[in-house]
Amino acid sequence: MAFDATLPATTIAAPRAHFLRSERLVVLMGATCAGAVAGFAVAMSVGRLDLVVMALVAIVALGFAAHLTIQTFSEALAARAYGCATASALHIGALMAWPMIALFAATAPALYWLAPATALSALVLFASCWGGSARAVYRASAQGALVAAIAAQQGVTVLLG
Repeated sequence: MAFDATLPATTIAAPRAHFLRSERLVVLMGATCAGAVAGFAVAMSVGRLDLVVMALVAIVALGFAAHLTIQTFSEALAARAYGCATASALHIGALMAWPMIALFAATAPALYWLAPATALSALVLFASCWGGSARAVYRASAQGALVAAIAAQQGVTVLLG
């Protein structure tokens, strides 16, 4: 009596090629929440940082988010999704306005939240209208995580400072 070691064939799930609108929003909000928790954890663990260090960290993170946004913008234009391309343009505009708005945050801390809220709103708009590839959904989620992490880290510093 021989032992037969053959196992039933397991199926490997193919990567997602299409997301429903609710799934796109859930993936985006999950990544955004994870980014916010990470930014808050960094702010609480390292304490108050020098302004130059905070600016350098923000420049790198926002630059990477801008790179992802440009890729999303070009993919939306190629797919002739002009509304989604407009949402990407709004997102890049909010990322570029962020340093300028941060200058006024010293005088009015409530103004600080204007740029991150605009950037995240543009991502929600993009996730609501996008019907193309899953890569763009994952890119938008990474953008949301980066924006939320920087917003939480700098926001805690602004609120506690």
